[in-house]
Amino acid sequence: MKKILLVTGIIVVVIFFMKKCRSSEDGVNTNDTSIAGYIGTVQEINGNVLTLVSGLNARLLGVEANRTDVEMFLRSQYLGKDVILYPDSHSYNTIIVNPTDTVDVYAIERGTRGYSVNRIVVNEYPDSYRELETFDSTGWVPRRDNPVEKKNLALYMKQRTFLIQTPEGIGTGFFINKHGLAVTNWHVLAPGQERNSIAILYEDNPDDSQVYADKKRNFKNILWSEDIKGLDLTIVSVDLEHGEEVPYFDIVSRRPNQGDRVATYGNPRGLTASFSQGAVSAFRKDPLNPGRNVDMVQYDMPTNGGNSGGPVCDIYGRIIAIHELGDKSAQNINYGIDALQLRQVLDGRNLQYGGK
Repeated sequence: MKKILLVTGIIVVVIFFMKKCRSSEDGVNTNDTSIAGYIGTVQEINGNVLTLVSGLNARLLGVEANRTDVEMFLRSQYLGKDVILYPDSHSYNTIIVNPTDTVDVYAIERGTRGYSVNRIVVNEYPDSYRELETFDSTGWVPRRDNPVEKKNLALYMKQRTFLIQTPEGIGTGFFINKHGLAVTNWHVLAPGQERNSIAILYEDNPDDSQVYADKKRNFKNILWSEDIKGLDLTIVSVDLEHGEEVPYFDIVSRRPNQGDRVATYGNPRGLTASFSQGAVSAFRKDPLNPGRNVDMVQYDMPTNGGNSGGPVCDIYGRIIAIHELGDKSAQNINYGIDALQLRQVLDGRNLQYGGK
């Protein structure tokens, strides 16, 4: 009889622990479950919060809340994925009391040995980092002079680029600070045209390349411009909605290397929100206009009319050139204005921009 009771007791204990483990694996919480090592499937994402199948809300430590760009990046990478949760060490023994609790955590995608989701987000969007929320884990934030390759470069560029519509046609522009300071070509937006032109921001959804009326913004004023005999650049302020801030690019402080991978984003032949990539081919003066003293970056990625004025980025999401033109007599020979010249103009006017 004692043996039967002992065996029964062991079975009960084993079943109890199996249920505890299974509850974490399936995302079905019971009271008093520890956060540390909790496993669940991401069902929904709002801002910096991952909602698991169980209903538990995992808020990512060190990541700014209410960021649409961060939310869209997380959706593109982690919906439907299993994650393992860990609290900061100051609250390591914290337990989950209610199945729909909101807990502050670091999350790691299950089955990977990479960085935490928190770190990946901050690598992708450095200005989303919130140091005060991380009590003992600031070491995972990279130094600004040690860039990290963007995990989703196309989405990163989309969030910082916009379509320009003028009476003469369309082109592309991009933001260089959160208050709407932007850059494009002079031949896309010349002084005087801003009154009859609009900027159309793209949808944050990475799967939607259409443009919509609620994303239209007016131009406030052109701050500096030089025609096609010079830099062919326009620096313009976009009139954002009340309280609106926009994601923006950093501008490199040194040239890339020949052969480095680069990408551009824009509206080739009216195909809005299009991404293309290639490599740096060479550095030279404008070969199509020999009398023009402008430093150009040559690259081999395909572009068309409508790409003009768009960003040309390295793999870290930094502006290395402003796309200007392509050689129509050849395939994939395209040119952008060296971004170091843009920096000189911005610095000369004491304008604030990303990467300054």
